[in-house]
Amino acid sequence: MVPENEIRAIRIKFSKTGDLMYISHLDLSRTMQRIMVRSGVDIWYSEGFNPQPRIVFAVPLPVGVESNCELMDIKINHPMQYEEIKERLQSNFPADMTVLDVYAPEVKFKNIGFIDYTIKLCSPKLSQDSCEEIQSLFNGSCVVTKKTKSGEKQINICDYIKSLDVKFDGCCVEINTALSADSENYLNPELFIDAIRQNLGVLDKESVDEYYTVLRNKFLDFDLNEFK
Repeated sequence: MVPENEIRAIRIKFSKTGDLMYISHLDLSRTMQRIMVRSGVDIWYSEGFNPQPRIVFAVPLPVGVESNCELMDIKINHPMQYEEIKERLQSNFPADMTVLDVYAPEVKFKNIGFIDYTIKLCSPKLSQDSCEEIQSLFNGSCVVTKKTKSGEKQINICDYIKSLDVKFDGCCVEINTALSADSENYLNPELFIDAIRQNLGVLDKESVDEYYTVLRNKFLDFDLNEFK
């Protein structure tokens, strides 16, 4: 066993798009474990009766959300070139998942404060006026029910929104927003969308003419700097 002080931490940035947005976080974690074995990356395992590979993700990606900025930390027992790790992993990644970068982490995931999203809402009911309605909705007080480990609680969703830019394009409204992502104040983008659905009367779940997409663009620290 390599001494603890020789175990090297590695951060992997990857995208998860297309059909993979329907894969749960648990399935992703299991897939990554198998990929590590197939790629020959000598990942460090915990000790004890049930050794587990040392794989830690940043904020788990909700089902149905695509991402161009997923982050995963591993520890390896022996030094390897970053480019070699990148090539080995990419050759074993499934379609719709790409290794974007491999490097040494400098900041812990607990310093992630916000996540930048692009949310596109498409419906024949939307118009240029919808942009002002959405801006107004989140400009003061918009109370929603948030599920937590201890139960449900009422929150003002506006307190969880750091920035908001809304524009109309055809029959779609595109929203660029930074939502709270720290462990105590995480805001799932689905809750953000539900608030729009309930207040604007759009995105009927039974309608074939209405749909939305959500894309994670980047993680941000508490000062809105891009998280590395």
